[in-house]
Amino acid sequence: MIPLPIRQAGPAESPFNPEQQRRFDAGLERAIAKYPPERKKAALLAALHLAQDELGWVSEPAMAYVAQRLDVPPARVREVATFYTMYRLRPVGRHHIGVCNSISCWAMGSSRLLAQCQDMLGIHPGETTGDGQFSLEEVACLAACGNAPALLVNNFTFVEKVTEDSLKDLIRELREKPGKEMAPGPLPRMPDPHAHIDKQSQPQATGALGQPAVASHPETGSTGRNR
Repeated sequence: MIPLPIRQAGPAESPFNPEQQRRFDAGLERAIAKYPPERKKAALLAALHLAQDELGWVSEPAMAYVAQRLDVPPARVREVATFYTMYRLRPVGRHHIGVCNSISCWAMGSSRLLAQCQDMLGIHPGETTGDGQFSLEEVACLAACGNAPALLVNNFTFVEKVTEDSLKDLIRELREKPGKEMAPGPLPRMPDPHAHIDKQSQPQATGALGQPAVASHPETGSTGRNR
């Protein structure tokens, strides 16, 4: 598993600037309001998405802060963040391109689009360009089978019926946009090979050494099986 950093006891500091904090607080309030007061922990997935939307990735300070706000053990927050591939555990480029590798997109040439991205950007899936402008990954089904092949840009923009020419235009357009500045922070302590194998067959969710995360003490009410 990814080693945990050594932290002093005490309240977790917010990783957000004032404007980010305002947006995070508003979003978290809406998310918590969907559940009974005693079930605010159920907003964990939404809280992690909110943090990632503001910071660009889910940093260790962000996990600790989310744990404090929801009164959830930090270890449980980390289990969730490292289990789902939708959460990024290291900084990405200002423009993050996800190429769908589902059967429909693959049949319509997504592998060629991925190779084209690698050629144009000079990086492989799981990597970021030296100038920090672009990062690339393979993603699971984007639910756009009828308009395959599809891309996901910066976690919100879907691009469908992509061709080699339209991909060139997209990357050219993104180069001219400033993008969103991501939060500074150290890279997780991962072996170098792991940084180059972010594929669906070996997802980041398995942790640094390819081993599944294990919860040794599930919380009361958890649906996880005892180990």
